[in-house]
Amino acid sequence: MQFRIERDSFEEAIKWIYRTVGERSSLPALAGIKLTLSGDVLVLTSTDGNMSSEVTLQVQGQRDGSALVQGKLLRDVASRLPSDAVNVSVDSDRLEIVCARAKYTLRMMQIEDFPQIPTPTEQAGQVILNAKAFSDTVGQVIKAVSSEDVRVALTGVRIELADGVLTGAATDSYRLSVRSIAVNSPDEMAALVTKKAMDQAKSAADALGGEVTMVLTPTHAVFQFSDRRLVTTLLEGKYPAYRQLIPTNAQRHLRIDRAALANVVKRVSVIGEAERTMTPVIFDVQEDTVHVAADSSESGRANESLSAVLSGEPIRIAFNPRFLLEGLDVIHDDMVDFAFNDDLKPAVIRPAKLVDGEEEDKTVTESLYLLMPVRT
Repeated sequence: MQFRIERDSFEEAIKWIYRTVGERSSLPALAGIKLTLSGDVLVLTSTDGNMSSEVTLQVQGQRDGSALVQGKLLRDVASRLPSDAVNVSVDSDRLEIVCARAKYTLRMMQIEDFPQIPTPTEQAGQVILNAKAFSDTVGQVIKAVSSEDVRVALTGVRIELADGVLTGAATDSYRLSVRSIAVNSPDEMAALVTKKAMDQAKSAADALGGEVTMVLTPTHAVFQFSDRRLVTTLLEGKYPAYRQLIPTNAQRHLRIDRAALANVVKRVSVIGEAERTMTPVIFDVQEDTVHVAADSSESGRANESLSAVLSGEPIRIAFNPRFLLEGLDVIHDDMVDFAFNDDLKPAVIRPAKLVDGEEEDKTVTESLYLLMPVRT
C-alpha cells in the first residue's frame, strides 16, 4: 500500500474516526485503525465492537493494500506532522509515514483479527435530513440523556419517524427534551440510539454540513454523510411513554428573556456550588417580576430579580440550577415561555416564537424542555 494525501485531511479524518476505537476491549485489534486503499480511494475504519466509523478520502494512490495500525499512536503522529503533503507506505510489517523531514515507522497489527463492519441490508426506514436540522435536534435532546446505567433505555436517544415528522426525545426521569421536525419520508420507524453514537453523528453533521441519511433496522442505526459513515448497535429496552408526562394545558404562562434569566440563575446558583448536595434556585413569580434566590445554610443566600410577564396566578417553584441552565441553553429563541400548573408539577419550557406560531424555521413542529421541580 502506498499513497499521498494532504496533511490536514489526514489528521481530521483520523481525529474523527478515533472516537470509535475500542481501546479498552479485550480484543487487541479493536484498538487499531484500519487503512484500505483501492485506486485513489482510501477508507479508514475503526470499531469498538458496538459502534463503527468509516471515512472515505480521495488520495493519490500508487499501490493498493491495507494495514491495521494502533489507533492512539496513529492519531498522535498525525496531530504532530508538519504542514506538508503526507506520504504513507507499507513495507513488510511496518507502516511508514513521511511528511517533509519528519519520518515515522509504525509496527502494524494483525489485520486478520479486525472484525467485519456490519452493513445493514434490511431497511426498516430511511430519511434524508438537512445536516443543521439534524444537529439542532440532537443537540437539544442529548442534554437530557441519563448518565446512570440503572435503566439502560434512558441512556439513549429515542428516534421516531411517523406521518412525515421525525422526533428526537430523551429523559433521565428528572427532565425531558423533545424536538420534532417535518421531513419528506413516508417511512415509519423507531429506535433507541446510544448517546455516544448520536454525539459522533452530530460532530460529523457540524463538520460536513449538507445532508444526513439515516437508516434504521431492527438491530442497527446507520448515519451516512458525504465522506463518512457511522454504524451503531441499537440499545434494547422499553422506552417510557414520555408524551404522557407533557401537560396538555397550563394554568400559568411566564414569558421571559432567555439569556437574561440564564445569567441571573448562574449568578444566584454560585451560592451552592461548593455544597455536596444540590442547592435549588427558587422562583417567586409575580405579575411582572421573577425573584430568583438560592439559600444555603452552609454558604449563605443570593437573590436577584428580573422583568417578566405572567399570565395566571403567582407561583413559587424551585428547580435544579444545572438542569434549568442546560434547558435554557438548548432553546433556540431570545424569549422563552414557561408553562406551569403548580409547584409540584413539571414546568415546560418552549421557544416563544414557536408558541406564538412565529417560528422562522417552519420545519420545526415541536420543541420543548420539561423540568421537574424540586421540593423545598
